[in-house]
Amino acid sequence: MTQTDGIAIIGGGLAGLAAANALATFGLKAEVYEAAAVLGEIGAGVNTSPQANKALLAIGLGEKLAAVGNSSPGIYTRNMQTGEFLEFRDRRKTSARYGAPYYTFHRADLLDALASGVDPGSIHLGHRLTAIEERDAPVALAFANGASARADIVIGADGVRSVIRHALYGDDNPTYTGQMVWRVLLKGSDVPADVLEPTGHIQWVGPGCHLLAYYLRGTEVVNIVTQEDTDRWVAEGWSTAGDPDEMRRSFPNPEPRLATLLGIVTECSKWGLFTRPLTANWGRGRIQLIGDAAHAMLPNAGQGACQAFEDAYILARWLAAERDSVAAFANFRRIRIPRVHAVQRLSLANARFKHMRDSAAQKAMIDSGKGSVQGNADWVWAYDPVADWDKEPTVPTSAPMVGT
Repeated sequence: MTQTDGIAIIGGGLAGLAAANALATFGLKAEVYEAAAVLGEIGAGVNTSPQANKALLAIGLGEKLAAVGNSSPGIYTRNMQTGEFLEFRDRRKTSARYGAPYYTFHRADLLDALASGVDPGSIHLGHRLTAIEERDAPVALAFANGASARADIVIGADGVRSVIRHALYGDDNPTYTGQMVWRVLLKGSDVPADVLEPTGHIQWVGPGCHLLAYYLRGTEVVNIVTQEDTDRWVAEGWSTAGDPDEMRRSFPNPEPRLATLLGIVTECSKWGLFTRPLTANWGRGRIQLIGDAAHAMLPNAGQGACQAFEDAYILARWLAAERDSVAAFANFRRIRIPRVHAVQRLSLANARFKHMRDSAAQKAMIDSGKGSVQGNADWVWAYDPVADWDKEPTVPTSAPMVGT
């Protein structure tokens, strides 16, 4: 694009701010419209794998990420009820192998790092989008506070309940997966060190559920996130208060280390997991969706935020390279959709394998190399969005159903 303004980003979360940073890197100015009155994220952990960090490094955020992220040594997996070791994949050589580290962040710290790279004057808070009208030029935007705006192009980064997606596709609602999440943040000093030995990043798996616990901000904070199959409806949303005793009952007969960890919990939140089907409905014309607005997925490959960061970088490259924004968006979708669909399938396969009801069969598959609680992520992490932004990605032809 030759024009350096006229871009509106709807949503000031991780995807939207990453897009604003990426666009600025290539000389393209964007206005960011965020519904909340302040920029912020509910406290929780977020993981970024090497290929996503390559994209963030390329837009100048390397030092800021290193300052607030923990370099993950790798996930050490135990059986939830026996404590038996199941699997460990060492991430300490991740940078050497893939050209970038694997980080874990407190989500608020990562958002602050992204926000620090964006001109504060271009971030408009308290702007909840209520209507969008496509015209030949420009696109008209209306907000709940009475404000209005026009933009040559619009990037929808407004999450799984995207207003823009609804405007484009009607009742194209996210689907409840029949799985729910518990989240907890604990003081690191309250958690006995042996609970998270030997890596500080521990996963427990059991029939129909799993639980992850790992350090953030050095060892200042312990983040707990769980996932379980359920026949109950659980609303989507990060701020629904949960009952710690109900959370503990979700993990019956826990092994001693896990029992100690659960016993420390005094506050928790819960929500249901929603995804979008594998669809090409990512936008049209001069309107493009990214992140969860385009492709919300299960968290079982650790790729929700990562795929949003890939989106942000590759979209900016196409907009910088193409004079015609409609053509830029079409090329973006051509490159991104096959890869993201494959990641979505991997996430689903990983969830099924982690939650196998037959624990003995699960362990036998891990020991034989026929299954993994982490799945085969090599093709995900080895991707280079910086070098290959304009190349159709190589992806598995189909998703295996045992997490490999």
